[in-house]
Amino acid sequence: MAKFTVHDVVKATKGFCNNEVHIEFQDVSTDTRTIEKGFLFVALRGDTFDGHDFISTAIEKGATGAIVEKGRSVEGIVCIEVDNTLKAYQDLANFHRRRFSIPVVAITGSSGKTTTKEMVAAVLGTEFNVLKTEKNFNNEIGLPKTLLQLTEAHEACVVEMGMRGLGQIEELALIAEPTIGMITNVGTSHIELLGSQEAVAEAKGELIRCLGDDSIAVLNEDDSFVSAMSEFAKGKTMTYGIHSNATIRGSHLGYKKDGIKFTCKAYDDVFDVFLPMIGEYNVYNALAAIAVGRALGVKVSKIKKGLGEFAGTPMRQEIISFPNIVILNDAYNANPSSMSEAIKALGQLEGKRKIAMLGDMLELGSFTEEEHRKVGKLLGEEGYSVVFTFGDAAEYIAKEANLAGLEVHRCNSHLEMANAYHDICEKGDVILVKGSRGLRMERVVEELKEFQ
Repeated sequence: MAKFTVHDVVKATKGFCNNEVHIEFQDVSTDTRTIEKGFLFVALRGDTFDGHDFISTAIEKGATGAIVEKGRSVEGIVCIEVDNTLKAYQDLANFHRRRFSIPVVAITGSSGKTTTKEMVAAVLGTEFNVLKTEKNFNNEIGLPKTLLQLTEAHEACVVEMGMRGLGQIEELALIAEPTIGMITNVGTSHIELLGSQEAVAEAKGELIRCLGDDSIAVLNEDDSFVSAMSEFAKGKTMTYGIHSNATIRGSHLGYKKDGIKFTCKAYDDVFDVFLPMIGEYNVYNALAAIAVGRALGVKVSKIKKGLGEFAGTPMRQEIISFPNIVILNDAYNANPSSMSEAIKALGQLEGKRKIAMLGDMLELGSFTEEEHRKVGKLLGEEGYSVVFTFGDAAEYIAKEANLAGLEVHRCNSHLEMANAYHDICEKGDVILVKGSRGLRMERVVEELKEFQ
């Protein structure tokens, strides 16, 4: 729990309180559903809600303090007035983060950042008590929420940083003040908002620019946009890759039905690693985790243990085996880079036919048609047999897959997709299910389970 006196809150937020009583808040929350006795409530305001409307509820549930906008103090609770409650919440999280002299690892990238975050936490967890970003708490509200969970028991912190525009990664980095910053890759996700891959790189690179003199930048050497960021790293740089002469290098990849085995060369150490996942991109994620582990002194034996026992996360490269078919459930999200990687990765699963059940990739703007056509073409090149599509943009996948000679089914719902597959299913099929979050493609998986 993050405890603060009234004086602490005023100091951290540069706020004003006309009644600085000597009380200590027991924790901080922006959600009245989690408020308990002695809590400090932060009245955030968004496009469709105003936290100030819930202050009375916070009082009823036991809150003894509230951070409010200037002029919106109420009776019955200690109020600290500020210009902007979100900025105050972030400042409070930064104040709390500075209480701890521990490694803080920040991870961003166009794809793979969540899995990489989990792998880094798994590796560090073999040596340290680690706090990590949960769920998708990687934005301007979620990051402070994570940092405010820091306690004296924690020995390391791993946070994920998402972004939708220029300046947002910088904002998050200034809150978290990471000691290690990592960029997984620079792809075309969010290109609709930023206009070019170069602009995406500029936005992601804000993390490296914000690192201090004693920091470590961990960079994907095989991504030219990322490797170029070393020029503005103030501290030490560690690189990882497969096809380059990186500091942490993977080689001799061997695919098995239950995962990947590869050799890692880290400085003067050479050792074999087994990863219970598929896809070359997961080797990149593992190499990134190895880099952080080595940077923080984790022994090779424990690095291998952390990765070898890595469980992954639901809907991200989740392998679901049934008696007659295997599903690769990668439905959490999709962009051109992760879609391409998943399409190629399915071939590592043993099966007779490769089936794709794909939804739209969103937020591609003027690149929508081009990127979806590339997916359809790639399906043909990778030897897929049948393609099911759902969504307006996925129509371009269907058109290109049809030109490649694949059997194509255009569907208008998750249930229709599952039913269409049920009519043609064969024993030994391996099925990729993927699409952007807005398409909720995991519902197809649930429908398919009903047929098993």
